[in-house]
Amino acid sequence: MNDRPAGALPGEDVLAAAARSLRVHTPAGWTTARAGVLERARRAFRPSAPVRGRHELGEFVVAADVVVLRLRQAVDALPDTAARRITCATDATDALDGVTVEVAVLFGAHLPTAARTVRAVVVRRLEELLGELSPVPDAVDVHVHVGDVVADVRDLR
Repeated sequence: MNDRPAGALPGEDVLAAAARSLRVHTPAGWTTARAGVLERARRAFRPSAPVRGRHELGEFVVAADVVVLRLRQAVDALPDTAARRITCATDATDALDGVTVEVAVLFGAHLPTAARTVRAVVVRRLEELLGELSPVPDAVDVHVHVGDVVADVRDLR
């Protein structure tokens, strides 16, 4: 007798039975320990990748998290744009290779203009942060991706 549901493929009933069996045998202690494990993972120190800079006193290193934070502040200060995600890429010597900025833009904004403005703000902020080692404006790979268009300016903040 085949008690497989109509349309089920061979093996699906075995998979469903195995899943049921695993659910029954899940260690009860895991549900108690799970929250503590996740909380410890969230609090764990995760060092940020270094980004090299240079000023009149010599070279220095800035944490990529700091670079991202400062870039986010600069982009979020724009009236019709908000940063959703920012990533930095460095070379083998920790010099900045590129930045990718994903933004949300207010509906009705001219997207090419918004992207050019974001790029210009990012390049200016990199010059402030990294000094002489900041990539020259035409050499830095600043990729701007419009990932969302929102109807309400409150959705940008």
